[in-house]
Amino acid sequence: TTDKKIVGNVNQQTLSCFEGANEVYFCQVSTGQKFDQYGLRVDEWATPVGSHWIWRKTISLHMSGGGTGAGWDTMAIPWTSLFVGTGVAIHSTFWHNDFGTARSHGCVNASPEDAKWIFRWTTPHVGLYPGDLTATDYSGTVVNIVEPLY
Repeated sequence: TTDKKIVGNVNQQTLSCFEGANEVYFCQVSTGQKFDQYGLRVDEWATPVGSHWIWRKTISLHMSGGGTGAGWDTMAIPWTSLFVGTGVAIHSTFWHNDFGTARSHGCVNASPEDAKWIFRWTTPHVGLYPGDLTATDYSGTVVNIVEPLY
C-alpha cells in the first residue's frame, strides 16, 4: 500500500496508522513533555506539531542529549524512525511502561512491540540486514502530529 500515514495525538497520547481512510494500527504512546518537574513550560521537549515525513530509519541508535544533571545517554534504542531533522523519532522505549503519559524529550515513545510494527510498516523500507536507510526525497511515510483543542 502506498497511501500510508501516521497520526500522533499529543493530547490523547495515541498513535494511529492509516492506509487510505482505514485505521490499520493503534497504540498508546508517550510524546514530549510540555512541563518540567516544577510545572514550568519547556517548549524544546514538546513533540513538534505538524506534518513531517520519515526520512531515516535504523534498527538500533545511540541517543544522547541534555546538559549536566539533566541529560541522557542511551545506547541501542531499537526500531527508530526519524521524522524531524533535529533527531525527533518514533522509537522503542524499554526504560518505562508509562504509555499514555507525556514524558519524552520530543520523541514519540512506543512499546517495543508497537515500535517494531510501525518500523516495519512504514516507508522507506529497511532490508533484512541490520543497518539504516536514509531517504533523500520526500517518499517516507507522512507523520502528522496533532494537538486538537478538545
